[in-house]
Amino acid sequence: MKQNAVVLTGLIYLFSLAAVAANSHCGEQEQTVFSCSLGEKIVSVCASKDISATGGYLQYRFGKLNAPELIFPASSESSSHRLDIQARTLMFAGGGGGYLRFINGNYNYIVYTAIGKGWGTKDGVSVEKDGKLIANLKCKDVPVSMLGEDFFTRAGLSADQDEFLLP
Repeated sequence: MKQNAVVLTGLIYLFSLAAVAANSHCGEQEQTVFSCSLGEKIVSVCASKDISATGGYLQYRFGKLNAPELIFPASSESSSHRLDIQARTLMFAGGGGGYLRFINGNYNYIVYTAIGKGWGTKDGVSVEKDGKLIANLKCKDVPVSMLGEDFFTRAGLSADQDEFLLP
C-alpha cells in the first residue's frame, strides 16, 4: 500500500511539472529561466540554450499563452541583453531571492522570486515607469525559476544599478 502511495505521489508530481512547463512562452529549443501564471496571462523569461557572457539571448515575454503582447528585447538574434537587462540576488533573514530588470526606455519590467522568514514567498512581475511602481502582478502558481547568481554569472548580466524593494 505504501509503495502505491509513493508511486501515485511521484506521478502527480511529474504531471504537475509538465503542466507548469506547458504554461510558458518559451519554446522547446529554449531554457525557461522564469515563468508563472498571472491569471489570464503568463510572464516568462526565455533564454537560448547557449546563453553565455558573450552570446545567446534572453527575452521577457508577457501575455496570453501562445499570444504574447510584449516581447523584450524584440529580437532574439542579438546579444544586447548585456545593455538592457540587469540582475541581482537578494538576501533576507531565513531566505533570499533574485530578480531580473528589463530596461525598455522609461519602463522597467522586474521579474522576481523570493522567500523570507515570517512572510513566505513572493513571486511575480513589477512594472515601473520613470522609476515609480505602476503595477505588480503576483504569480498564481509556483513559478519555474532559475533566477540566481549561477545563472546571472553564466549569462554575463551586470548587477542592477537601482534598488528593487519587493512589493
